[in-house]
Amino acid sequence: MKHPEPSHKLEDVISMSEFINLLKEEEDYWTPDQTNTKLMITKLRKIFYDEWGWSSELIKGAAAIPQRYVVQIVDTPSEHTKVVRRYVKHVQISKHREVTYGPNDRVYGNSRVGTSPFIYKTDHQEVILPDGTYCDAAHILAGLDAYNYLAMVTPLPSWLGFIAKLFPHVDSNVDIVTWLGDIASSSVDFLMTYKRDKERPLSVETEQKYINRDAPGSDMLGDIEPYVIAKNYDVGSTNGKRYTDILEDYYFGTDAIRSHRFSIYAAAVGLKNFNGTSFANERDWMTYYKKQLRDNCSFQAFSLTDETSLKSIWLPLMIWLNGHQDVLKLELLLEIYLKTLKEEINKEPKK
Repeated sequence: MKHPEPSHKLEDVISMSEFINLLKEEEDYWTPDQTNTKLMITKLRKIFYDEWGWSSELIKGAAAIPQRYVVQIVDTPSEHTKVVRRYVKHVQISKHREVTYGPNDRVYGNSRVGTSPFIYKTDHQEVILPDGTYCDAAHILAGLDAYNYLAMVTPLPSWLGFIAKLFPHVDSNVDIVTWLGDIASSSVDFLMTYKRDKERPLSVETEQKYINRDAPGSDMLGDIEPYVIAKNYDVGSTNGKRYTDILEDYYFGTDAIRSHRFSIYAAAVGLKNFNGTSFANERDWMTYYKKQLRDNCSFQAFSLTDETSLKSIWLPLMIWLNGHQDVLKLELLLEIYLKTLKEEINKEPKK
């Protein structure tokens, strides 16, 4: 949290105040919907995260809501595209997410067709907060949007939901689009590298490289904030505050909430009665989330494989059947995460 994500250049990081001003421009585009908090969170989220499973799997309830920009996955990078992880034969291939103005923009008409909006350029979702910490502000939007459309994530159609728990599933789409998904990204990268390198064990340095890339502190803080904000603000209102007003109150108002964000988050994900060293239900929590993380990895291995061979199904199935546990290191990653969370809680002021 003291440094931006490794792929983000320091000069491209903007302040939360600057980011809020950019969001206000986007809110104003959708007049008179600015105070439909729930709707605006979806529209703003789709600037940063849309396509490739977001509508079909992760936040199905918001699938039909339109967004302002044209989103495409392209093979050729440009100055303002962002890399998306896709694999063929366990090797990452060149895929990039492009966001551009369409031909019928309400403000610019067709004068900016094919150009990228400033809010998306050079990873402006990475912001520095008033206290000097770094945070991925788009992760906040993703988590809040999922919170407004709570659902289990499962490959089964909705009409088979009654047997979903017999198949790979993640109980909370909020978890999967935030912290659990980021941890799963590291785990899946461990496995893809292991397979690519003919099943040669990864070095500790290589594993740390993927943790730094997939689950850096700024991302993980952005993953925690939705749980805290949702607990303290009416983010699901259809006639409430502007989303930017919520951000301004949370980040620039009293720090009573922010100063205990990690404790609030811990309670939100089911951790109970921290005594300064451990949670009362820590063992049960680890058992539960190890299975959730395993199934999340299974989904990622399938969705990130850009091929239609039997391997694209076999590897996710193997993960679900508890294969490759020594490579995925699910328990170790959860232990590291929990250790860091405890350290942050112990830094909070006493109530």
